[in-house]
Amino acid sequence: MPNIDIPFTLNDQVKAIKKYITFKRKTKIEKLLIYAGYFRMSRYAKDLYGFLSAGILSNKPDQNDLLDYYNFDIELRKILFTYTKIAELQIKTHIANAVSLKLNSSTFYLEDTSYTETKGEADKITRDKNRSYYKKFKKNISDFEKKLRIETHKYPEFKEYVGTGKKKKKKIPCWALFSYLELGSIMYIYSYLKLDLRKEVLKYGYTQNKNYGKISTRCMDTWIDAIRNLRNICCHHNKLVLKTSSVVLEEQVDSGILLSQTDLFSRIYALKKVLAPKDSLALKNDLKKLIKKTPFDLYSYQILPIDWEIRYNKIENL
Repeated sequence: MPNIDIPFTLNDQVKAIKKYITFKRKTKIEKLLIYAGYFRMSRYAKDLYGFLSAGILSNKPDQNDLLDYYNFDIELRKILFTYTKIAELQIKTHIANAVSLKLNSSTFYLEDTSYTETKGEADKITRDKNRSYYKKFKKNISDFEKKLRIETHKYPEFKEYVGTGKKKKKKIPCWALFSYLELGSIMYIYSYLKLDLRKEVLKYGYTQNKNYGKISTRCMDTWIDAIRNLRNICCHHNKLVLKTSSVVLEEQVDSGILLSQTDLFSRIYALKKVLAPKDSLALKNDLKKLIKKTPFDLYSYQILPIDWEIRYNKIENL
């Protein structure tokens, strides 16, 4: 027999999920499984059953517990997806404006002189790894710029950059290209920029008076990565609660605020550091509204620390 999983019927799915939750109305569970799929719903059901084993729940969870837990995750993803999109736009704008103005170049993203291939790492293995990936990264960026110019049926706004267009000899400026570039590529652009340019981005986007150092730029690397991961989870409708992800580093001024570098609150920390103050305040208020109407104790489920708002307020603006 081939080493593959065997598909199972809806009735089998109902029987399987009954190991984790109790229910009286089979049809309601069937509708939920048809709508969301067994694999997705079983992740939530197993979480709840784990809370029972850990003594957090006194009784085996039922279908209402499952729906409440699932719907909370949906609403949480909606909120965080909204703010990851805002953060993405701000990050793209800060990098495009800060670096192009500093270098007086609209196509700095294509120029080797904008980057440090090794990222300034001292360890030889890491330096070689960074240098090797740099070649792939640069080719991907160059190929993407060509794609925007060549595939005019998809990107008619760039038709002047090909054929008989007025700008056929020019490359697409960063502020236009970044609008189409994935956040993952933006993350690599920032991480490979020369140190003085990385600092310039922070100065341009946040405060002209702060003396940013190498540590701040490395923290920023982790914040962009965390926001990218969070955005991907939200836009692909994946389970967010109790999800761990890439490491988030604290700025020194925030030392001790994070309980974990990989949990949900660390993603929220990264968002506050990157967002404009008015947006970070709006994020906090939206989270408070969601928590207030949630029918279960999300703190006992350890989705967020019980003092998350106090910790959030203590996070210094970048």
